[in-house]
Amino acid sequence: MSYTNLIKETLDILDLNITFNEICLKKESIKGRICQVFSGTLDYAAHVCPHCEGEEKEAIIRWGFTSCLILLNDVSEYQTYLRLKKRRFFCQSCNRSFVAKTSLVEKHCSISTKVKLSIADRLRKTTSMSEIARQKKVSVSSVYRVLKRFYEPKKINRLTLPEILCFDEFKSVKQVAASMSFIMMDGQTKQLIDVVENRQLPFLERYFSRFSLSVRKTVKYIVCDMYAPYFSLVKKLFPMAQIILDRFHLVQLISRTFLKHRIQRMNTFLHQGNTEAKTYRHMKKYWKLLQKNQSKLDFKKRLWRSSFRTYLTETEVVDRLLAYDDELKSGYTCYQDFLYAVQTRDFDRFHTLLDEDFRRLPSYYQKTIGTFKKYQNEIKNALELPYSNGPLECLNNHIKVLKRNAYGFRNFYNFKLRISLCFGTILFQENKKPRGKFL
Repeated sequence: MSYTNLIKETLDILDLNITFNEICLKKESIKGRICQVFSGTLDYAAHVCPHCEGEEKEAIIRWGFTSCLILLNDVSEYQTYLRLKKRRFFCQSCNRSFVAKTSLVEKHCSISTKVKLSIADRLRKTTSMSEIARQKKVSVSSVYRVLKRFYEPKKINRLTLPEILCFDEFKSVKQVAASMSFIMMDGQTKQLIDVVENRQLPFLERYFSRFSLSVRKTVKYIVCDMYAPYFSLVKKLFPMAQIILDRFHLVQLISRTFLKHRIQRMNTFLHQGNTEAKTYRHMKKYWKLLQKNQSKLDFKKRLWRSSFRTYLTETEVVDRLLAYDDELKSGYTCYQDFLYAVQTRDFDRFHTLLDEDFRRLPSYYQKTIGTFKKYQNEIKNALELPYSNGPLECLNNHIKVLKRNAYGFRNFYNFKLRISLCFGTILFQENKKPRGKFL
């Protein structure tokens, strides 16, 4: 194998017009770093002038060489460059010069195409732009240019909508209203549909008004939380759709209500006698057992509980904690009853619980029960139908990881592009009409 072919295999160069001689590798200090620098030559016979498109062979003459330094992918953990001598030509017809072209690098660029493809592949992972720039020895601005050069968000088909839609919001960039953005998912295929900049009602109304009424009528169910603008949106723009309240938010609402009750009752024991202070410490230390689903409490395995100075199971610890306060015990029973009704998808039991008298409990329980009564039809759909926002909540957690790893985003378009790239369906294609200015 010749030196040229060997080095081309090592550097993954496919251009047949680039050649290397025997002594073509040396180490140099570039920007304070020891780098491997390969020296090559790009030369061929030009037959057409790119300026005047003249094809006269005698009109195009060789006009010396010009040199450029091209960044390649690392070799053996060394930052690697190619110092390429490119042939210059002069056209006597139009009196203009031009330089030999190569597929290794784009015109007026010092970063090879292979490096850009490697950056584009790393952008699919939840890695920060600065970390990718550090790994590939380029600037952060170059990483953003590659992002917009090779990718574009999935275009929304306005002629169709899925039968099941999942609505939610997530913490976005500061430039959007209230820093919250809207996200939408197909409830059947679990595919991300779109990320919308603003979650406020007027903005969402303008967004969904782009879809025709016949398309919006195909939507049968919309899964969302208890955010009031969603209900107004569905009522106005989706006449055939029914709302399904996400079961997670039902559990979260009653769970937070009981948590508030426990903290309130626990604090009443704080500045009293020694016995009451011990009660405060017990309720504070084992609060997770009180919040835990009763059916998942361990009633067999006894462990040493230093606060009680004896061996107790989880159920025995809960019994001792509830024995301290009758009102808290009533709140715990209410919390577990609703939790069991949601877990077993038993709407009749849930509806029966709403008719019970909870006036013996604090006022915030009345507010929670009032909310449940207000959304009974939506809760019925949630308990009787299999759809939920679980996949969308999972996606929101991944978005938080992406945002944390990337140290946040300033521009919503870049944030949306990374979300679509990492977690949505997107084509690996060149963006011929990039939006916005390159950084």
